[in-house]
Amino acid sequence: MSDFKVDVDFDKLKEYFPNLSPQQKALLKEQGGITLNFEFEMDDSVYEELYQGLLKILTRYELQEHINELYYIVITLDNQYQDIEYLSRERYNDDQTSKEVAQFLLAFKSAKPNQAFQLVAKSLTETAAIKNPIVAKWMTQLILDAIENKNFPFEVFGERILLHLFGMDFSKEKSISMDRLEATSNLKIKKPTHTDLLFRFALQLRTYLNEFTDVRTTGSVVLANVQANIFFDIFEMLGYFHRDNIESEPKDYMHAIFRNQIKSYTSLSGQ
Repeated sequence: MSDFKVDVDFDKLKEYFPNLSPQQKALLKEQGGITLNFEFEMDDSVYEELYQGLLKILTRYELQEHINELYYIVITLDNQYQDIEYLSRERYNDDQTSKEVAQFLLAFKSAKPNQAFQLVAKSLTETAAIKNPIVAKWMTQLILDAIENKNFPFEVFGERILLHLFGMDFSKEKSISMDRLEATSNLKIKKPTHTDLLFRFALQLRTYLNEFTDVRTTGSVVLANVQANIFFDIFEMLGYFHRDNIESEPKDYMHAIFRNQIKSYTSLSGQ
């Protein structure tokens, strides 16, 4: 558990501490602030490194007096980002595995008795094949039987493969249908980009900046250029992306995220 503490102004972070009593706030102040304790735990040295990195960014924009509050927001949202990013990456990998397994089994079950059939193993440097169709089919049948009997490591294949190959009633004893294999073989898998997470992350930061600093949006402006640059710098510090891999200007990149996400939300709401 981390011992890293941040002495925040609880009145500025009511959204994050809605149930703290005045007595609890006073006690935490006496103890030096709130202790950082998240699911994705980091060493205190990492917390300190991120603190100094954020302080450097905020000093550039003359916002250093807000370091503790913004640091707590950033660390909290980063932990949420890491959690969702991990789960979505795991889901993507599981879906990809299900698709590849289904394509392999579909090729086997679709093979005609008189067709040539091989079992091929390929590495970066070597390729080997079982060319005898009887032996190749016997070996492949072992794989199919193991999967149909659910005799495989879920930590390797992913638990979603049961839903993909057997449907909702995957607890029952049954063989894998051709329909399920074809459907899983044709899964449309989109690699997660997490721009929606960046958008929601930035919205929380924007809310704080608008309420407690002079770096705010005015009128109908959705995102101020200075805010866009700040958000980009913070996200780069957290390792979400690097400016060398982005063709546009930092502020333009953030404006594009806001524009596209707002358009997406508007489309989904039917407005």
